[in-house]
Amino acid sequence: MINRRLLLALGASLLAHGALFGSDLWHFSIAPLGQTAAEPVLTATLLPARPAAPPPPEIRPAPPRPVAAPPRPRPVRQAEAASTKAEPAGLMPPPRQSIPDVDAPEEFAPPAPDNGGGALPVSAPLPVAEKDGAVDNAPPAEAFSIEGWPAQGSISFRVFLGEKRLEVGEASHSWSHDDDSYRMEVNLRTTGLIALVRGFQYSQHSEGGVGPQGLQPRRFSVQQQGKEPETALFDWQAGKVSIRRGERERRSAGIQAGDQDVLSLWHQIGIVGTAGLPRTLTVVSNKEAKIALLEAVGDEGLRLPIGRVDTLRLRAQAEDGSLTIDIWLARNYGMLPVRIRMTDDKGEMLDQQATHLRLAQADENKGGERELAAVQEMVELKEEKSAEAPNGLFAN
Repeated sequence: MINRRLLLALGASLLAHGALFGSDLWHFSIAPLGQTAAEPVLTATLLPARPAAPPPPEIRPAPPRPVAAPPRPRPVRQAEAASTKAEPAGLMPPPRQSIPDVDAPEEFAPPAPDNGGGALPVSAPLPVAEKDGAVDNAPPAEAFSIEGWPAQGSISFRVFLGEKRLEVGEASHSWSHDDDSYRMEVNLRTTGLIALVRGFQYSQHSEGGVGPQGLQPRRFSVQQQGKEPETALFDWQAGKVSIRRGERERRSAGIQAGDQDVLSLWHQIGIVGTAGLPRTLTVVSNKEAKIALLEAVGDEGLRLPIGRVDTLRLRAQAEDGSLTIDIWLARNYGMLPVRIRMTDDKGEMLDQQATHLRLAQADENKGGERELAAVQEMVELKEEKSAEAPNGLFAN
């Protein structure tokens, strides 16, 4: 007979998917049936007051010195002048650094498209700032291109728990975009016996614009049955994100160009490329905003349910070490995420692997007859039923 406590633990564990950076869904603890988890208790200790510091000694002003002629003022760079603008208190984001190159730069360059194999091109990376702060002189319109990002598509994932790969649920992700805006969502649910013990459904939505630095989220929301909707509203002019439950703001944080929500991050990494990503960025969830450290791990070949896929692996790690996310992007399929693995600071792991991928060619969804043709000519990869269980890398 299946252990009852094991089923409960597995049911609770799948809640981890929605957590990513800071959500309370990442925690695996669960109260026994018929009991409710105890509320956290806050304790306070009174300490004796510190003795008052003695008054500083009286300082007499020194006699004035002869005033020398002021030196000639040096010209102020435009970038320096812009940096002196006042930021709202407590909202000043940390300085950015670019991700260091891993091995040779060409390792992360998009492969040449195969005109006959259905492979999709990958967009060029953003220009990288010079050491003195100067930026490539190319106009903003040329600094970023979404031509390599499939105009619409969907990916289905099978969700595994832990190193023993216990299957606990499934997730479906879909997106669409044009030259100015994007919309995407992910839906998660438990499956099998776990769903019978504790059914769970959870969805994330992200929408926003497409700008010179890639995706620019405007609204991120989370919906869970029986709970009040939670949202994060991005105000890019004010450099602020407001995190809300219902209509009430719970907290706010500072943001700057390039920051993402936990869902748009999946695509931003593939669209911009490693050369265009900062070393750190702020990632926003429905609970909070956390600084994440980005790292390009390198090229890897994966054996997945959809077959063998050449990928680029990147890693996003919360600065406080609470969560690490590894993302594998399919090089020949629009740099889309085909595997996402999340590991918390206790070593608990949740692994999503693609079982079905369906996408339109990157530049074919322009409306009218071309849009219809795009739907009819969508690239599709399905799970190989006869394939061995996906278990990691394959030799190239």
